[in-house]
Amino acid sequence: MEESWIIDAATCKACGLCGDVCPNRSIHKDASGKMVFRSDRLATCIRCGQCMAVCPTQSMHVPGFSYERDFIDLPKQTGSESLFFDLITSRRAVRNFQDKPVPRELLEKIVRAIAFAPPSFTPIKTELVVVQNTELIRRALPHMIAFFDFMVGAMKNPVMQLMISRRAGREKFNVIRQHMVPLMKTRLPDLKAGTEDTITRGAPAMILFHANRDAENYRADAYIALTYGFLAAHALGLGGSAMDIIPPAIERSKELRAMFAIPDTNEVVASMIVGYPKYRYQRAIKRDLHSVTWL
Repeated sequence: MEESWIIDAATCKACGLCGDVCPNRSIHKDASGKMVFRSDRLATCIRCGQCMAVCPTQSMHVPGFSYERDFIDLPKQTGSESLFFDLITSRRAVRNFQDKPVPRELLEKIVRAIAFAPPSFTPIKTELVVVQNTELIRRALPHMIAFFDFMVGAMKNPVMQLMISRRAGREKFNVIRQHMVPLMKTRLPDLKAGTEDTITRGAPAMILFHANRDAENYRADAYIALTYGFLAAHALGLGGSAMDIIPPAIERSKELRAMFAIPDTNEVVASMIVGYPKYRYQRAIKRDLHSVTWL
C-alpha cells in the first residue's frame, strides 16, 4: 500500500471526530473548514487506526490499513454490565484439567481474542507460541525441573545470589528468593520422582507470550494480552492459569528455547496453560486491592 495519509474530500463531512480521537492530534480542520493531516506530526503517527475506526464515512486512509481487511463492524450493543461481571467473577485460575485435547479452533479463538488486546504503542510487539502438542509439553518438563534444581542450589551461594540479583533485577529477584525457591525446595523431590507436575500441571495446551527485547513496553503488552487470553478461554468453556515459573526456565535453557521455537532476540514474558477444567467451582473469591486512594 502506498505510504501516504489521505482524507477523501469527496466523502468527508468534516465532522472532526478523527481529530478528536487522534492521540497525536495529527488531524485538524484547516482555515477552509476541511479536515487535513498535519505534515509536521505525521512522522510520529503511531498508526493506531483510531481515525479510520471512528470515521462514519470511511474517508480516512492511513498507510498499512484497509477498511476491508483490517476493520470489522461493531455490534449495536457494545456491552452489558451484568455479563461482564459474571464473566470476571466466575473465572478461576484452573490447574486441574481433564485428559482431553483442546481443539485447534478453540485455541484459534483465544488467539483472535488476544489480538484485540490494546498495545501501549503500535505496532503490536507480542508474539505467541501456541503449543497444542501435549507430548511436547511433557518432553519439556524435565528441562524445566533441571533449571529449578540449579536455581535452588545457586541461591545457596552468596556470589551466585549476587549475580542472579544483578541479572534479574530487584522485582524478579524478590520473586525468586521469596516465592520460587521456597516453593521449589518442597516440590523438587516429587517433581524429580515424576509423582507430580506442579509446573505445567498436566495441561494439554500452552500459550507462550514473547517479544523482541528491543521493543517498547513489550512486557506490559504481554501481560495485557495474557489477561485477554484468560477471559477468552473462560468464555469458551476452557480453563487456564498464568504459570510465571515457566518463562524463566525457557529463557535460560537453550534446549527449551529450541523446542518452543523462541528466537534468540526474544524474551519469553508470560505463559498460560489451557485445558478443559476437571472440576466446577461453586463460588467466587472476594479479593481486596492493596490500597485504594480516592482524591
